[in-house]
Amino acid sequence: MTPDPKIRVLYIDDDPVLARLAGKVLARNDFEVVHAPSIPVGLELFGTQEFAAVVLDHHFENQTGLTFLEAVADMPRKAPILYVTGSSDAEVAISALKGGAADYVMKSATDDFFPLLVSALEQALENARLRQQKEETDRQLVIAKERAELLLSEMNHRIANSLSLVSAMIRMQMQISSSEETKTALAETQSRISAIAGVHRSLYTSDKVDAIDLNDYLSAIIAEFQSSGGFSSGVIVRCDLVSAPTSADKAVSLGVILIELLTNAAKYAYPDGRGEVRIRLQANGRDELMLSVEDDGVGHDRAQGPKGTGLGTRLINAMAMNLGATVVDERDGKTTGTYVAVIWKA
Repeated sequence: MTPDPKIRVLYIDDDPVLARLAGKVLARNDFEVVHAPSIPVGLELFGTQEFAAVVLDHHFENQTGLTFLEAVADMPRKAPILYVTGSSDAEVAISALKGGAADYVMKSATDDFFPLLVSALEQALENARLRQQKEETDRQLVIAKERAELLLSEMNHRIANSLSLVSAMIRMQMQISSSEETKTALAETQSRISAIAGVHRSLYTSDKVDAIDLNDYLSAIIAEFQSSGGFSSGVIVRCDLVSAPTSADKAVSLGVILIELLTNAAKYAYPDGRGEVRIRLQANGRDELMLSVEDDGVGHDRAQGPKGTGLGTRLINAMAMNLGATVVDERDGKTTGTYVAVIWKA
């Protein structure tokens, strides 16, 4: 069996006697020592060869080991540097650590120095191994996150395209239908599908694949509703929407609620085709949001229940339940027109 290769250590010290002794002691602990008698030689070896660690003395003839630390500070190195100083001045050790040394060992004339040096080297190498392992793990996590985001974006893109295809088929069915009631029902279904497709479209076009900005998303729903002829030309639509992130599930529920409220306002608020609809998304306290749709139209009698089939009301209530939201349909001091607000925890 081939023995394990020894761990190469660059030993920078201008004391040849101590360097030879260090080489013998470290060799017995599976280290291979390469001696550099000066800082310039140490820098040349460090820049051209691979070392697992560096042992750097503090005192040299005309300079200190801090010069070496300063010279290699910007090098792309991974070898830990162990600083050796005979000075009892703590400032020297602090300066070395600030300069990039992994640890320091106090040189002494006793027999404790070399055991401490071996122990410090082993600890520095273990710390370097753990640091490299963490860096590699972090790199793999970034790669995995980017891959997951790419797959999620592609999935949302495909879902949005599929829903757009369903919407197009409904539009074709509307064109061949002879029943106005059927056309209306299909148009409302198409709007609901478009609201859901908009969630997935927002997810794959956004920088964040796990959150949707409600301002962008709801604005797109309103614009699409208007462009498809939802409101007559005499109805003015005013929007006041704050920017607020939310999850895809909540966005779907809010999108469906908004479509139903816009549809009801378009169908029932202004029989003469002239008026104003106001849509607001606002913070309602520190941890609540409120979406409201308001008009000054003919209003409705709550005692008589919803107009039409009542499907829109049922959908609003169902989506509000998904949100854990409260539905409010009264305003203080105003009795005309229609007002519906949905309040939920942000």
